[in-house]
Amino acid sequence: MLWGSFRVQRRVIAALMIRETYTRFGRENLGFLWLIAEPLVFALPVLAMWSLIRAKFEHGVPMLGVAWTGYLPLLMFRHIGARSLMFVRVNAGLLYHRQVTILDIFAARTLLEILSGYASVAVSGLVLYMLGAIDPPKNWPLFYLGYFYMTWWCVAVGLIIGGLSERSELVEKIWMPFSYMYLPVSGFFYLAEWLPDPIRKWALLVVPPLHPYEMIRSGLFGDVFRAYYDVPYISMMYAVLTLIGLMLMRNVREYVVVE
Repeated sequence: MLWGSFRVQRRVIAALMIRETYTRFGRENLGFLWLIAEPLVFALPVLAMWSLIRAKFEHGVPMLGVAWTGYLPLLMFRHIGARSLMFVRVNAGLLYHRQVTILDIFAARTLLEILSGYASVAVSGLVLYMLGAIDPPKNWPLFYLGYFYMTWWCVAVGLIIGGLSERSELVEKIWMPFSYMYLPVSGFFYLAEWLPDPIRKWALLVVPPLHPYEMIRSGLFGDVFRAYYDVPYISMMYAVLTLIGLMLMRNVREYVVVE
């Protein structure tokens, strides 16, 4: 019974993902390939600019690698957040189907962004490697683990944003400035090692994405710098944030107004 229900929901999510792909990208031109191309359109020009205006190495760390490991997770965070805004309201018609749930719709939209982000990492990483701009990760398991936690962070925030945005339109208004303010503090621009000790302690305590950024970069660069991360701490923090998001989603139908 449980396995049968799981198979049904898996098919529902797959169908919703196909629907979402066609709705966003259509059947013309590149079609679903825009899932990969869209993040690259944002990322590659930024990486090219970094390679031109920044020194090759700072504090002994390749800066293009810092930009590559920083910007693509940032795009995933911003895209998942943006796709979570009022996602129930704009897909309310789907809820008339008995087998479609709010979490199915969220899962379909979020999985598309995750697959898009992972594919863009693979393609851009291969391109940069072929150009001799970056080396392969020194520690693949840590690199993957960092991306796992970064993805978990993005999904947890997406759940919270999705639940809150159905309750108040103010969330939609403040998301854009928040996503820009997130950029300088998230860990995109810096490594924890570069911070003074008192600031580093606070950053590791109150900046959740800094830990997976440290893991991703430590996995890529190896021991050229000292990485700071605490897996049990962020596991607990992300679990709490995920629980909050799920609680917000629990009764979100009560706040949905279909115009």
